[in-house]
Amino acid sequence: MRRRYDGATLPRELLEFPGWPVHTDALTWERGLDEWWAARRRWAAAHGISESDLPATIGDAPWDQSTI
Repeated sequence: MRRRYDGATLPRELLEFPGWPVHTDALTWERGLDEWWAARRRWAAAHGISESDLPATIGDAPWDQSTI
């Protein structure tokens, strides 16, 4: 899928998730996703877990809950 950076605005329903901030364009959505990945890395480091032990992508099966 190609990303468009020509100022096109995506439909709001593609950018809204309950409990998440509303992103009005693809660039802010990607920034938010970058922040999510950074927070994920910080969480893993704070809990002494290797990032490779976490799910590979958003939506994968959760990791071992006993490690939380």
